[in-house]
Amino acid sequence: MGDTHNYYTYNYYYDDAPVVGAADVGVVDHTTFADVRERMAQQAVEPAEPTLADRYFEDAIGAFELKNYDRAAELFAQAMELAPDDMILPYAYCQALFAAERYTEAAEVLRAALAKVSPEEEGVFYPRGLYSKDDVLFEQMNRLAEIAELYSFDPDLQLLLGYNLLGIGELDEAVEPLRLATLDLENAPAATVLLNLLEKMRIQDANKTE
Repeated sequence: MGDTHNYYTYNYYYDDAPVVGAADVGVVDHTTFADVRERMAQQAVEPAEPTLADRYFEDAIGAFELKNYDRAAELFAQAMELAPDDMILPYAYCQALFAAERYTEAAEVLRAALAKVSPEEEGVFYPRGLYSKDDVLFEQMNRLAEIAELYSFDPDLQLLLGYNLLGIGELDEAVEPLRLATLDLENAPAATVLLNLLEKMRIQDANKTE
């Protein structure tokens, strides 16, 4: 998909496949948007030319780079309409909404994406590579953390914060917001998926140190 090979996508698998996390940047070379999309579509016939969904996707990445997050979200949403079975687009869409501080919408998209997770076949994606600099992501996460602390009763904020903390490998910090999110009926299924993933990541980290 054009220049999208520069955009790392963190793919957290539930099965015995490797867990790819923040520490793997520069080491793992199969975690790009293009490669993940190709891997997810192994049984499909790839078109010779980029599809309209591909173009929306690339334009969305360009808008995200320019910090035009609302426009990026709009373009990711258009791509999703054209490629509803794409497993990565919802997470990219969620991240654009999060970056635009549209937290309620971002949580809604995240819940829907996690509801489709199949432990045997698919993973949970975290498109950290949309950011050219981690500092931008961390600033946005700090902003969310401040709001989530102020409105600790808002389970959408807790779910979104837990997901982002998990995405950057802050496992211990992700536990409490995800636990709070499980107390809410609407967010409990998604938060449980992420907590289960968190435990698998912990086990794998422990095995690496043995």
